Amino acid sequence: MTEHTPPGAGPLLETDSLAPVGRRVLLESPPGADHTRAVRELWERHGFHVTDGEGAHPPRSPDVYCVVAIGNEALGARPSPPLRRTHVTRVLKAMARRGEGRAVMVTDTGPHIHDDAEPEAAAQRAADHAWWQHLAKHCATRGVLANTVRVGYAPFLGHALTDEAAGELLRHLVTRRPVAPHELAAALRLLASRGFGNVAGETLPLDGGLDASVVPMPSARPPRPAASTAAGDGTAVPDPFRLAGRVVLVTGASSGIGASIARECAARGADVVLAARRRPELEKLAAEVRELGRTAWVLTADLTDPARAAGLAHEAWEIAGGVDALAYGAGAVSFDGPGDNSANRRQLLALNSLSYAGMCDALLEQWAAAGRGGAVAVVSSLAAVSAPVANLASYGLSKAATAQFTTHFATSAARHKVRANSVLPGFVRTPMTDVTNPAFLEATNRLVPTGRMSEATEVAALVCYLISPAAAGLTGTQLRVDGGGHCLAGLPNLGHPRTPFEEGTRL
Repeated sequence: MTEHTPPGAGPLLETDSLAPVGRRVLLESPPGADHTRAVRELWERHGFHVTDGEGAHPPRSPDVYCVVAIGNEALGARPSPPLRRTHVTRVLKAMARRGEGRAVMVTDTGPHIHDDAEPEAAAQRAADHAWWQHLAKHCATRGVLANTVRVGYAPFLGHALTDEAAGELLRHLVTRRPVAPHELAAALRLLASRGFGNVAGETLPLDGGLDASVVPMPSARPPRPAASTAAGDGTAVPDPFRLAGRVVLVTGASSGIGASIARECAARGADVVLAARRRPELEKLAAEVRELGRTAWVLTADLTDPARAAGLAHEAWEIAGGVDALAYGAGAVSFDGPGDNSANRRQLLALNSLSYAGMCDALLEQWAAAGRGGAVAVVSSLAAVSAPVANLASYGLSKAATAQFTTHFATSAARHKVRANSVLPGFVRTPMTDVTNPAFLEATNRLVPTGRMSEATEVAALVCYLISPAAAGLTGTQLRVDGGGHCLAGLPNLGHPRTPFEEGTRL
């Protein structure tokens, strides 16, 4: 673990997962616009070297290509020109030829319909985003990971609403406040990090939980926008990716993803409560954590019994003197068979869903009583939102329940300053994964544009981001770690075999 201090910022934490893929950023954004200046400053704040995408000559291949498309008039933005698609494609082609790199679109356009949005302009922005999403699949097959950050109301990006309009908008958000500069800076840094190495075509909804479609309670006055905590006066701001001074309860910590989460938490400065059934494995991991200078406690628990969940949460609170975050990595997968699958279904729901919900309830009670905030991140599954493999109906049901519970919990717990998010992995390499199994190999090749399974460390990196202050603007979200598998890589070629990256193809 190393640290460096870029100009104007506090010391940055650099674990292996947070190390940048490179420092060269090419910025594609209208020159002179407020959002162009703001995004440039955010990159530079973390030590990236930014050049702009203007000019007639093709730019050299950057490490990170950042395309900014801010122009949602419903949020008070000024009109913005459509993407220069030919130019964008030229840059992505250059990156694809090199076989590596990251691409990120920063946009304020989402699936929501606003009464005061201009339909033609909204359609153009939506078309640009859909075009970008289609390119993401082609990019992923060539080593370039393209993703999107969708921001909500962000005055520092040029959004300007009246106090009355801003207050009404914020009442529909789970977090009840605008996006802060440091939150977008953290999201950009995450997407440019090595730990974000098998996520493609995903959208990070940095909008305060707008997707929850909150029905606001009656209020005598609109909420006041929270003051930005970004450094603007020369004061060094602590790296929001740090977990120093926090206690994280990690379930399923004896192996696989859970163990990777515990190691990553410790590397970022957290103390950890390790929970699982197998004490010898937990004690071994606890020794690793202590070698990093962190504190580790061990609790054994069988969470196939939901009645154990609340007790485990209370034990963790007592032994550690409080818990700041829950990383729920406990879980099991088993296939259904012909006939009655009720027993399998009950067991999967108990471990994957009911015990998790019980722990959330118990911790929320503690957080509310103590008047302290908290964070939850749960490892769900891509099976919660898709069915790429047969006979996983019971497993998919349990993981869908987990993810949807998290979204509802986020809305209910927000008043107590508690956030909750889900991570949906696809195929993940763990000690229990038979990587020589032909079925796994075929599924990976057909269903994953990047052509490989995710590593447990990559899932852990995203979990640790979600429970850290860096993700303060994210709650109720479901983020996929699947190498772009949700882009339907398994579909056969149904038309002309050329892709947007082949010479002569025009978009």
